[in-house]
Amino acid sequence: MLNIKSMRIRLPAGYEHRASFIANLVGESLAGYSTVKNMDIERLSIEPLRITPETTDGEIAGRIAEQIIDALGRRI
Repeated sequence: MLNIKSMRIRLPAGYEHRASFIANLVGESLAGYSTVKNMDIERLSIEPLRITPETTDGEIAGRIAEQIIDALGRRI
């Protein structure tokens, strides 16, 4: 089980109102993810995403979730 205590998302100007919805979608995307071992990670950063005005919140959340899973996999 993955437990995220807080998430900070920085978005380009004009996208700020989308942050909480995107964070919720990231949580939903990660809901089924389970790690092989228990880990306590203080901070995890991912690479910035290139997005356009046409990029949906779901696409953004999915890409963030993929990067989180990849980063966790490298820590195992």
